[in-house]
Amino acid sequence: MADHPSLTARRVLVGAALTAVGGFVDCFSYLALRNVYAATMSGNTVAIAVHAGIGESAPALLHAYTVGVFVAGLLLSAIAIEAALRRGIRHVLALALAIEIACLAALALWGAPLLAAGAEGTASHPRWPLYALLALAAIAMGTQNTSLRMAGILAIFTTHVTGTLTHFGEQFANFLFVRRRENSRAMLAHACFSATLWLAFLLGALAASELLPLWGAAKELALPISVLVLVIAADIRRPFAEPRRAPIT
Repeated sequence: MADHPSLTARRVLVGAALTAVGGFVDCFSYLALRNVYAATMSGNTVAIAVHAGIGESAPALLHAYTVGVFVAGLLLSAIAIEAALRRGIRHVLALALAIEIACLAALALWGAPLLAAGAEGTASHPRWPLYALLALAAIAMGTQNTSLRMAGILAIFTTHVTGTLTHFGEQFANFLFVRRRENSRAMLAHACFSATLWLAFLLGALAASELLPLWGAAKELALPISVLVLVIAADIRRPFAEPRRAPIT
């Protein structure tokens, strides 16, 4: 994976689009799946400690389970992308996002009726559908989170923005102190890109919050799925990733 892939217009657009999807799905999960994050594992990790500290074992285990499923999705996606690139396959982003679409589609078509019927239970007394629906959402986010980085397309994460804000601060500070004009422009461009990603995550989450009571779970999830379809189409038309050879040992 390239440490600092160049910021082309296509890459900026796909990065912002996927980050908006990350914010959307994370907010949907929090609102619809008993206050559990599908993407923000920092929040789930803190929740594990909070619930465990007050003796609420069921919610603590629910958050811990989601962290585990997210990591499983991330690892499987990372391994699959690396293996595909070493075999000369360039449409790895499309393949990863197709898995994400499958998870979100199952969440919309199969999960929405379960949610409407209250079959998921509560955080204190979760039923098996809640675990299944959280698995679909967390696997989708884990798969997306590593796809751009492992494919060498962009050195960013698209399902959380703590690191993005950190990068913004570092890049803007570098911009203030750099002397060479061309370096100054590059630093400012990267700082603006980080700010754009934060804004995209926020807007995605706001859209999910506003649309859930209006559209319901099934119709709402059609929006991030549509965005993912557009990114897949762009990758099929002109692949974002470059194949690479396995290192010679």
